[in-house]
Amino acid sequence: MANQSLATEQDVKGLIGRDLTASESERLPEILTKLSELFRAESGQAFTPGESTQLVKVNGGKAYLRQRPVVEVSAVELESGSGITGFRCRGQWLYVPGVANGMVWVTYSHGAEEIPDLVRTTIADAARQVLQIDPAAVSGRSQESESTGPFAGSTSYAAWAQGGSTRLSPEDRAIARSFRVRTGNVWVT
Repeated sequence: MANQSLATEQDVKGLIGRDLTASESERLPEILTKLSELFRAESGQAFTPGESTQLVKVNGGKAYLRQRPVVEVSAVELESGSGITGFRCRGQWLYVPGVANGMVWVTYSHGAEEIPDLVRTTIADAARQVLQIDPAAVSGRSQESESTGPFAGSTSYAAWAQGGSTRLSPEDRAIARSFRVRTGNVWVT
């Protein structure tokens, strides 16, 4: 099953300020799916409820779980496959008894029911931009100029808009990266 899109048609309609055309409505689900997956890849977060099994580093008896928010930890195992009991979780931190340092496999559920507003509106705005890319940019033009008598006009198209492909703009990628988990890691030997 594919991951849930991080924005809806209603979100996009709200930003465009009108109902979508039949063509736009037909294209939108695929656009939202691709943008959502690109945003997830750039941010390292799922943003929707799910379950992960990850190999994590334990330092000083604790490990940081990357997907937010952690709902429940269902299993912790040593790399050898033997299970660990008595573990507890507080926020994103997993406390592992009997393991001062090393690697453990952790299976946990995570994600909130509500997608953060900044994520939802960023995806919706990126979809709006894709739907409204100028046909000249879709054809691959990077710029065009027009002269009539003493008057001249010039238009340049953003590199991300050329070809009309669905992708995140540099600003959208920066927003996605702001959701990355950054923790210091102390390696004790």
